[in-house]
Amino acid sequence: MRVVNINQAIIEKLQKSGISNLMKSLESCEWLVIEEKDGKIIGAAGIGGFFRFSSIQIIKEFQGKGIGKKIQKELIGESKSKKYSFIMVLFNPDNLSSVNLHTSLGYKKIFRLKYSEKHINDVCGISFNKSGELFFQLLKIFNTKIGTIFLGCILKIFKPFFRQLLGYNEKNLPEPNISWMLKNFEKI
Repeated sequence: MRVVNINQAIIEKLQKSGISNLMKSLESCEWLVIEEKDGKIIGAAGIGGFFRFSSIQIIKEFQGKGIGKKIQKELIGESKSKKYSFIMVLFNPDNLSSVNLHTSLGYKKIFRLKYSEKHINDVCGISFNKSGELFFQLLKIFNTKIGTIFLGCILKIFKPFFRQLLGYNEKNLPEPNISWMLKNFEKI
């Protein structure tokens, strides 16, 4: 396992291994923790975007072997050493392996983002200091109906900048449907 900065050679290794086909957002990270076997990346986690979002992906045949937990622990340690105030993650609440992994490492739910009918994510994070805690308290505004309307507007306006803000560049992200978001609001 090693920590690497993103560069073209690493992006090519992610693509060759198939990992970035499964999670394109890894290519938008500033740096990654990678696990390799026989020169091939079999797992990667990284941090990207202004809001320090984490992405993680393990190749299917290596899932369930503890690699994800090992990589995430290293990612958390590296984030602390870089003096980050916090890190965040989005995951589908139906993805129990992701829920269990992140919960076991101390990620706390901040709010649920029901972006559209097909895109529901829990927004979770770990704070490392008082600034991180304060930021998470501010984000809890999105755990209200009024905050959901505000968030929907923000998502519509800033969708072209998701890569820079969230480190997110997956394909086919739908337009936020504010009325659907409000109708289906779920407080955490």
